[in-house]
Amino acid sequence: MTVLETLLLLGGVISLLLFLHRSAFPWLRGRLDRAAVSTSATLREELLFLSPSQARLALLALCAIPGICVAILVRSPWAGPAAGLACALFSGLLIRTYRNRRRKRIASQLPALLDILTGQLQAGHSLPESLQDAIPLLPRGVREEVAWIFQRIRIGTPVSEALTHWEKRLPCEEVVLFVRPLNSALSTGSDVANLLSRCRDILQAKLLVEGRLRSMTAQGRLQAIVLTLLPPGFILVLSRIDPEYLPRCLETAPGLAILSVAAILQLFGWLCIRKIMAETP
Repeated sequence: MTVLETLLLLGGVISLLLFLHRSAFPWLRGRLDRAAVSTSATLREELLFLSPSQARLALLALCAIPGICVAILVRSPWAGPAAGLACALFSGLLIRTYRNRRRKRIASQLPALLDILTGQLQAGHSLPESLQDAIPLLPRGVREEVAWIFQRIRIGTPVSEALTHWEKRLPCEEVVLFVRPLNSALSTGSDVANLLSRCRDILQAKLLVEGRLRSMTAQGRLQAIVLTLLPPGFILVLSRIDPEYLPRCLETAPGLAILSVAAILQLFGWLCIRKIMAETP
């Protein structure tokens, strides 16, 4: 390569970087800022307080670290950015998974909360006092939620309004079964302790049925995982046996067509299995 060709190549690279800096980079920066603000607000609803700048750093680390590791292991200039982009696309899925698991854990802890509140109310305490006394006795998860409710009550929010805000912030069926009857009992002057005892029995029966359902469908869920991971595992094993197998598939049109059809069928089968497993008896 002559000096003139080197200068031309360098000038082209600099021009491309300037163009990206003026056009693509501001757009990407804006998308990252909006994603950081949205992530911070979503996690704040789950009582995980991260500022937008901290959420931005977490998102960048989530994309950069896997991308760098994949680029080092695979030694391909395209594998690293592809892995970082995949992690960026799946970051929202990770947040939704975290929220769903946390809400399921809180729902499983509600009967313990109702049991403690029932005992406190039967001992003659008021509902705010019962909530305050229950905080140190509760496991992590529902303890933070009860502390959040009590903080709202302590600053002057009515009990029914604080419970309604909690229901809106944590929408799940178990919370609705707890909050709405309690608000009705508070407005009508009914026996709150007896009502909470009945709600506890209903939630315990509901959780017991769901646990039995999960145990009955455990084999089907395991089969779904095995059938989903079997084709990629088979490709990896076959690549170890015949190192030329995967390059032939990736570098030829028939091979790419076969892999594309297989990936589509695999995704369709996984969705069908998930739909079947999601059906309630």
